Amino acid sequence: MITILPARIRSIHFPRSHLIHVTHAIVKILLFKDVNECDYFFSFTENASGITVVANESLIEKDFLPALEAANCPDLGAPTGVFRVLQVDDDGGQELSGKRISEISEPLAEGRFSILYISTYQTDFVLVSESKLHNVINALRQDGFEVEHDEEFERYLASDKDDDDEDDEEEDIVNLPLSPVDPTQFLLDTDVLVNELQCVGLNRHYRTDWVTIVLKILCYPELMHSYSENHKRFCSFVATSQDISLIADTQIVESIDENLLMKEEDGSNLRVIQVHFSGSNVERCGIVRYISKPLSKVDINMFYLSTFMTANIIVSVHDLDRAVSILSPTHQKNYFNTSA
Repeated sequence: MITILPARIRSIHFPRSHLIHVTHAIVKILLFKDVNECDYFFSFTENASGITVVANESLIEKDFLPALEAANCPDLGAPTGVFRVLQVDDDGGQELSGKRISEISEPLAEGRFSILYISTYQTDFVLVSESKLHNVINALRQDGFEVEHDEEFERYLASDKDDDDEDDEEEDIVNLPLSPVDPTQFLLDTDVLVNELQCVGLNRHYRTDWVTIVLKILCYPELMHSYSENHKRFCSFVATSQDISLIADTQIVESIDENLLMKEEDGSNLRVIQVHFSGSNVERCGIVRYISKPLSKVDINMFYLSTFMTANIIVSVHDLDRAVSILSPTHQKNYFNTSA
């Protein structure tokens, strides 16, 4: 089942060194926003390339962008388009996460739709351009996916289609074409991070007990007992009105009271394969399919996190070596040439 969430969001990317300039905005989101609002959405992912935040359009424009621009933030990435969020749920849960990623990315790659993908403990989120939402939904339905939304949104889709019919000629002139589905032309390299991670859910009913811990993890990591200046962090926190997920170093997760967490009983530690691309991933199609399909074919399960310039593939420590081999550029080119 795919559900269209009401949130209208934007993404922003900035260096770790400028986190201090938007800490107030993150505090505002975590401590003072009404987390029960249906359009509440916040995603924070940090890796060696920097920090990518996805949040409601108004928060990005009023809190994040002005602060970073005032600080003359270098390497600031702030795509202007608004995204909509598709929440992907099925009965397979985490055990079939990789298969789910591959299946949903296939028709979107074939339709040349650019997507960002965010895996969490409870569910997956697909971020698509709001201007392409109507076409994305049609492509998913034609491929057999069930898409759920309310009557108000059905009216929006109908009006959006009318607008599209009127503006097709103008859009053909204004819109730049997306990059080809084969992303090998802008793939730079692949790294395996040393971090051993765990993916857990945070119980929303105990929010007051864990929210300050999350704030320290995101904004004040030096206050955590496991902090080391020489350790390159990898961290992903995603929160909606219904679910909260954290992917972080094992030492960090183990420092949180188990009563506040939801976790797989037999879950192994996780490792990150980080794929670097030249330029922004926001206007490129086919990347998620390019990475997830060959892994799914050999039954390697995964979580997937899109950031501004990287794809982060998170696999069990037991599957790491196989996944690294499959994601090598030579193997990938051979795989897609054979599949074509």
